Amino acid sequence: MEAVFIGSGSVATHLALALQKKGVTIAQVYSRTQKNAAILAEKLNTTYTTDISEIYDKADIYFYALKDGAFRHTLKSFDLPDAIHVHTAGSIPMSEFDGIATKYGVFYPLQTFSKEKEVDFSKIPICIEAINSEVQKKLLEIAELLDSKTYLVTSEQRKKIHLAAVFACNFSNYMYDISSQILEDIGVNFEIMHPLIMETAEKIQSVQPYKAQTGPAVRFDDKIISSHLTMLKERRDLKKIYNLLSKDIYKRHKKK
Repeated sequence: MEAVFIGSGSVATHLALALQKKGVTIAQVYSRTQKNAAILAEKLNTTYTTDISEIYDKADIYFYALKDGAFRHTLKSFDLPDAIHVHTAGSIPMSEFDGIATKYGVFYPLQTFSKEKEVDFSKIPICIEAINSEVQKKLLEIAELLDSKTYLVTSEQRKKIHLAAVFACNFSNYMYDISSQILEDIGVNFEIMHPLIMETAEKIQSVQPYKAQTGPAVRFDDKIISSHLTMLKERRDLKKIYNLLSKDIYKRHKKK
């Protein structure tokens, strides 16, 4: 199987390298940024281009790992070959391919990717959507190559999954950043929080997040909450976040 990757960011990097290890030939990398394209192409020992008109047109499948705006621009600028075309985004509907390609779908890995950290695709769920059974079969075969667990979802379901992921990953990571800032102010290393974070993550493997919730906000312990808000008086933005989250947690857990 020959594949072309359109995009050279974190998702493209990890997915292309993982597929190559499983025997898929990465025929080419396309990116608007020459430096990024060259770096990924070197890792894959393949060719690259920054010219849409020079994208290799004999591949079996084309993976679009691009930002939403760049994806739509690329589709309009690229004469799509007669092959399978899939994007890897959580928020873009499959219908973006309508009228442009005949065989298309979505191959969305539900994970946070950073170029600096390796990932294990056998532990990454893949959300799949396809225009027909032929494309679906091929995408399931690719996921099987990676030993990934697959979920057949619609575009609407995937949009909600992406929204849930923003809360579970992006927003929670920002909470870690806030925690790190507070500790930095008193000269304490953030590593002190590592066991707490790991225990929280482990706990929700077997306990529903609702039941795992602890802390002063669950019972709305006014004395502790007021004390925390006082400590945040110089950071009005964090004070608002703390207050909003505490009230919402209490509302969620308040006995009827």
